[in-house]
Amino acid sequence: MTDALRDRIDAITAAQVPPSGPRSAVIGVRVPSRGFEHVAAAGIARADTGRPARVDDRFHIASVGKMFPAVLVTRAATAGLFGSAGIDTALADIPAVPHDLVRAVHPQGPTITIRQLLTHTSGLKDMVTDDATGTPEQLGAPPPGSLIHRYARSVAAIRRGDTDDLFARHRWAPWDPEHPDDPMAGTLNGFIASGTAAAPIGAPGERFHYSDTAYVLLGVVLELVTSRRYHELQRERSLTPLGLHGTSMAYCDDTSLPTRDDEMDIWFGSVPLLSEGFDVSFDWAGGGQVSTVRDLIRFLGAALDPTAGLVSAECPLTQWTEPVGLTAPRRSMGLGIFRWQAGRRVVVGHAGAWGVRVFHDPATDAWVAGTVNERNDCTWMAEIFDSVEDELR
Repeated sequence: MTDALRDRIDAITAAQVPPSGPRSAVIGVRVPSRGFEHVAAAGIARADTGRPARVDDRFHIASVGKMFPAVLVTRAATAGLFGSAGIDTALADIPAVPHDLVRAVHPQGPTITIRQLLTHTSGLKDMVTDDATGTPEQLGAPPPGSLIHRYARSVAAIRRGDTDDLFARHRWAPWDPEHPDDPMAGTLNGFIASGTAAAPIGAPGERFHYSDTAYVLLGVVLELVTSRRYHELQRERSLTPLGLHGTSMAYCDDTSLPTRDDEMDIWFGSVPLLSEGFDVSFDWAGGGQVSTVRDLIRFLGAALDPTAGLVSAECPLTQWTEPVGLTAPRRSMGLGIFRWQAGRRVVVGHAGAWGVRVFHDPATDAWVAGTVNERNDCTWMAEIFDSVEDELR
């Protein structure tokens, strides 16, 4: 493959950074069948220091991180930790999971299965974007009780000098069983206490509805059945074996890892969240990891290859379904992974809210990962895949 492709990747990456204001992008491409690998970086990684973006920069991967608990859950199922039914085990049939929590997250919570949580068909609303009154699709915008609406309002208030509204600086736990009625004790606590849990999107198995709640709950279930902290499981069973030295669970991993000062800014409108000291710990097992483009490509490759030792052949992530409610660009749903329409092709991987993508094109054997560190529809991904395909003609 030629220098022209490297130049094209550099140009596409640079085009993601607007001339006005500090923004950043890092995009990597690997085509192992052609011995090709290239990573490009553009812009300013941190508003507080003015540091330029680098090809090995770490960044918050948002929902791309859902693939990590999906791998751990399917391995736990294969090991029999949920019972003989594996990922088709209902929550009520897992002795380690408290019945009070199961009943609280959904009116039919006891019947929700691990598979339904993995495939966003549990009926649970999304704690980030929904509230008891509805969803953004129903209301035209994130409703006032949603975490993201409250977070945005708090960011604005703090920037105005309001010292009473510290919601956007709050350090979130996933679930605090000692204070079940305190909405600030954990993200699941808030989901339940707000009434959102009692107003689900539907019955378990009825339809697809993307839900960070489901993946936070999966992380809690993993901790309960293993008696281990989620971030410890992730490091021991995925990160260390694969040599993913640039990947960690934000706010959780030990202090020997790089600090968040080394992570690229997340831009929330005009606000550089990390530079201004805002907290984004609400993601946790729903996407709280930080990583690099090379680590993401390596992880996705291992997650899709049963011979790599990361997932078991008995429970691969690529168990494709097309549930009611699945909409474009998603074409089908696996276990924590999607088949996704990207321009003129269907690719496999996951997207994240902060302009993060990691996908594989089986037709060209191209692996693409990158971020623009803000909410974005990421048309750059199709451009990159098109460029690789054009090069191969």
